[in-house]
Amino acid sequence: MEQNALRNFKDFLQVYNYMSNTCFQHCVNNFYSRDLASDEENCVDLCVRKHINVNHRIMGVFVELQPMIVNKRIEEMNQAQAALQLEQQTQSQA
Repeated sequence: MEQNALRNFKDFLQVYNYMSNTCFQHCVNNFYSRDLASDEENCVDLCVRKHINVNHRIMGVFVELQPMIVNKRIEEMNQAQAALQLEQQTQSQA
């Protein structure tokens, strides 16, 4: 359980770092002040909002498709196991 939590946290940090880097490079162009200019702040807000919305949509599709992918994988493994058992039976009979 702890490894899953750690992996989830690492995944979150990767998404967060990518979003931060992308929005910073796209929006911040004035280094004369520590504060963001209003146009930079608006750009960052829109950029972050866009990244969050895209991430939510991707996760929604993932949650929707994941059971189908898992079921297909299980079916493939069952077929492979059945073929292996059949092969072993034919070899033991020969």
